[in-house]
Amino acid sequence: MKKVSGKTHTQEQLNAWANQNNPNNKAYRANSNNRSNQLNPNHKTHQQRHNADRRYQKLDIVEWAPDYPEWDD
Repeated sequence: MKKVSGKTHTQEQLNAWANQNNPNNKAYRANSNNRSNQLNPNHKTHQQRHNADRRYQKLDIVEWAPDYPEWDD
């Protein structure tokens, strides 16, 4: 694990680093859970699934359609 020097960082920065690298801290667990969720291909959010569906959906473009003059009003 990397070290952070008190000579180059403020006490607030040292505390933030310590919190993010302590397994008993909420910030560490949240970061760990977020990272594992991002790396897991089976765990996608609703928005990610929606975007993937939109990205890969087939474009239904009709090149030709018959003309039905009796239906025109």
